[in-house]
Amino acid sequence: MYDIVIIGAGVVGTAVARELSKYQLRITVLEKNNEIACGATKANSGIVYNGHTARPDKLKGRLTLRGRQMFEALCRELDVAFKPVDMLVVGFDDEDDAAIEELRKRAAANGIAGIRVLSREEALQREPFLNEGVGSALLNPGCGIVDPWELCFALAENAAANGVEFKLNTEVIGLATLEDGIAVETADGTLEAKAVINCAGINTDLINRMAGSESFSILPKRGQYAVLDRSAKFQISHIIAHCKSEKEKSVFLIPTLHSNVMIGPSMEPTDDRTSKKTTAGQMEKLMKSALKISSRIPEHLVIRSFAGLKAKCSAGDFLIQESEEMTGLIHAAGINNPGLTCSPAIAAYIADMIASIYDRMGLALKRNSAFVPNRGGIVSFKSIPNDERNQWIQQHPGYGSIVCRCEQVTEGEIRESINRVPGACSVNGVKLRTRAGMGRCQGGFCGPKVTSLLAKELGRRMEEVLYENNGSELLSDSMP
Repeated sequence: MYDIVIIGAGVVGTAVARELSKYQLRITVLEKNNEIACGATKANSGIVYNGHTARPDKLKGRLTLRGRQMFEALCRELDVAFKPVDMLVVGFDDEDDAAIEELRKRAAANGIAGIRVLSREEALQREPFLNEGVGSALLNPGCGIVDPWELCFALAENAAANGVEFKLNTEVIGLATLEDGIAVETADGTLEAKAVINCAGINTDLINRMAGSESFSILPKRGQYAVLDRSAKFQISHIIAHCKSEKEKSVFLIPTLHSNVMIGPSMEPTDDRTSKKTTAGQMEKLMKSALKISSRIPEHLVIRSFAGLKAKCSAGDFLIQESEEMTGLIHAAGINNPGLTCSPAIAAYIADMIASIYDRMGLALKRNSAFVPNRGGIVSFKSIPNDERNQWIQQHPGYGSIVCRCEQVTEGEIRESINRVPGACSVNGVKLRTRAGMGRCQGGFCGPKVTSLLAKELGRRMEEVLYENNGSELLSDSMP
């Protein structure tokens, strides 16, 4: 019997796994997809919020403030790149000015240091690409940028190094109460655990139904994004947002860690829990909102558009609680924006809940004295100083062969991304771990070589290599 089964390997599920690996527990994480970080974690703005709009009367608000306090230390332990970036919330008329003042008051009440309203001149001095009609702006310090999938991979790798098992392509199809725990039914068999943690994102309510309850529902929303090429002469130094938008949260202009500018998300309700398609209508809406902030956005230099599904809960807040119908089942439901910021705090919150469940069972959580908090990332060839590259290549020959020219990713980096635990097992898994395929050509040049390396490292035929999930084979061995 497992002590803990975690359902879902997004940033919340992996954060919980890593936090619980600090204790002497047998833990497994079940992920229905072929890769971890395949859900909302993959299609995420990467913004780490400072809690300027947090409501302390809401669980989401309290976890945002606590998560931000924990975030940078976690990134340092896991060797994950984090960049402090201030936010600029801009306004263009009197109504916007009033909204900005309300935001300032809430941020000040939340203890955000350095929050202040800028004049038009100050705003344009900080961000010359803003539209001339800007009236004022809220300078909102203490935010930041991270690659959400990099954090998810790092959390998973560190959890695995501390004994957590990961079972991919393992979909949960049923739950049943046992005398001393819960039976978790999958297509590959049944697992038993003292406690189960439901981190299934968009499908948390489906897991809840397996426990015989319909106490909450998930209201899916699809968010669409666009990414500009690094060559665009449109560089910003703040996360920029209009202070409001019609019936939805503002679209952001986001300076990424890799010198691209990302625009989004444009949100829409959807009944389809599987579709991550982009649409002409929503992309037009996205750019229309972005152009209100800056009319100088070079739309012709968009190199990538993508979409992701967000999980809004009918409870109107994060729902993190034990099921009333199934003892030992904990739900982490409705973890939408800013779930990335909150993830370390959510993990600590759930660890306290597990301690309470164990106490109720007459058991005690014991610290794992062998817990290793640190993890090293894959060394990027681009990050190695020019005068040290030859020496590095002598020690690591795979770094002497460039596979992705756009992002200067080497064969050595790709092989390491596949051989880590849990490692990449698809083209997109390699892409997210190394950036091979994220440049201007979007994998047009390096895609075949990445596919070949995956086949060799995984012991598969090239026709069996997946883009991401089952059914996404890139090659066929049959003629039409």
